[in-house]
Amino acid sequence: MKKIFVFGSVQCPDCMVLKELLEKHQIRYSFVDVLDSLGKLKMFLKYRDSLPDFEAVKQKGSVGIPFILVNDGEWTSLDAPSEELIARLKD
Repeated sequence: MKKIFVFGSVQCPDCMVLKELLEKHQIRYSFVDVLDSLGKLKMFLKYRDSLPDFEAVKQKGSVGIPFILVNDGEWTSLDAPSEELIARLKD
C-alpha cells in the first residue's frame, strides 16, 4: 500500500478539491496543513527548497501546494487535482 502525504492548506481551493477527490475514491492519505504549525511548514519547505520539481513554481512566485509525496519520495506531484492523478495514485 502506498504511503501518501498531501502538503497543502485548508485555505487553498485546489487542496480542498484534491482532498475531496481522494476521499471520493477512498484513497488513504495524510494531510499536512503547512499553515497549521511552524514544524509542518518547515517540513514542506525542506522539500520545496531541495526538489527540482519546484523550480518552475518558485520562478512564478507560487507556493507549490498541493504537493503530493508518495512512499517517502518515490514520486512526487505538483499536478492539479484530476482523475488522471487519482488513477496514478491508485496504481
